[in-house]
Amino acid sequence: MSWWRRIMGIDGFEFALQAVITTILMAWAAEVNSPQDAFVIGSMIAVGSLLLLGIRRRLALRRGGRETPPELEAERMAELEQRVAELEMDRARIAELEERLDFAERLLATHKETARELAP
Repeated sequence: MSWWRRIMGIDGFEFALQAVITTILMAWAAEVNSPQDAFVIGSMIAVGSLLLLGIRRRLALRRGGRETPPELEAERMAELEQRVAELEMDRARIAELEERLDFAERLLATHKETARELAP
């Protein structure tokens, strides 16, 4: 997920599309109406567009990016499988280290017992 989508909740393309539509509506309002009316109508269009953007952003962030493309799902699954394989390798390594530690402890214990028996 891109940083833009994480922050805004929508893609950059969707944001640009809304900006272009808002600009076109404001230009149309300026052409059709008198300058004072165009200012008021343009302001209303800008505020409405910002409200719509805020609502879209809030809904998209609430969804939490649940709509992920299949490519990202496949990539995530591959990453999780790799992590599981690494964990299994680590478990095997830990088991081997535990066996070595047990062997070393037994070896030291027998060495100490032998040293006690030989001591005067």
